[in-house]
Amino acid sequence: MRFFDSVSHTLRNYAEFSGRASRSEFWNFFFLILAAQFLARLLDAIFFRWSPYAGPASGLVALLLLVPQIAVAVRRLHDVNRSGRELLAPCLLLVAAPLVIGLSRGFLPQIVALGLAGLTLLMFGNLLLQLTRRGGTVPNRYGASPTAFSFAR
Repeated sequence: MRFFDSVSHTLRNYAEFSGRASRSEFWNFFFLILAAQFLARLLDAIFFRWSPYAGPASGLVALLLLVPQIAVAVRRLHDVNRSGRELLAPCLLLVAAPLVIGLSRGFLPQIVALGLAGLTLLMFGNLLLQLTRRGGTVPNRYGASPTAFSFAR
């Protein structure tokens, strides 16, 4: 699939959590998100005061692309025969880590916060490994392969 075909396919299936997504579909959409966020941050810097936090344009882009981003990640995990629930733990740790680090006062809580940050990095590393794996070419419990030849097209 070419870049724009892949991205338009992902956006058409923006809330479809069943089925499978190929590596190219996932990574093409990922690069679209990076480009959209870059342009939104540029607009924020030009029209609003620049800050390290998200401005109105980048916040709007993030909100608009959140559901399709999660949906394509779930479908990508389905392609490697993994459950979409595997996204839940790293995302919860990503939300909890700043809270724990911000509330850690003293030596022992800082060690716990450092361990939580390390665990978060390990879980995201595992998730990245799963997202970069080659998907199967045979049907699995989540559906037919998105890269296998099909007479239905």
